[in-house]
Amino acid sequence: MPVYNLATRALIVAYKADGKSNHDITEMTGVEKRTINSIYARAIERGFDPALRPLKLENKHIEDAPRSGRPSKEQKASEKVENHVRRDLYDREKTCADIVGDLSQETLINQPLPCRDC
Repeated sequence: MPVYNLATRALIVAYKADGKSNHDITEMTGVEKRTINSIYARAIERGFDPALRPLKLENKHIEDAPRSGRPSKEQKASEKVENHVRRDLYDREKTCADIVGDLSQETLINQPLPCRDC
């Protein structure tokens, strides 16, 4: 199934709840009938009530499901680096030398790296 953005999914769910036919929705959005039914069924499964007026469509009804699997190890390391890059304890911008020094102290970097901007 192709991935459609949230706006397209919301449009499909709203049209379907309003009683539009799959054929009409396909003509307007270019989404296949099977995918329309899948998006609509998933929205109902996640708590969307098509009988409620005015329609109350929330992001949780149409968002992608969380993906399974182990998170990337790089994510933790890159977040740690980003936290050191921008500001210091007193909300001042750090210099390149400060950043290299901080990172080498925390053993993220074994040897200080040459700084291009210094």
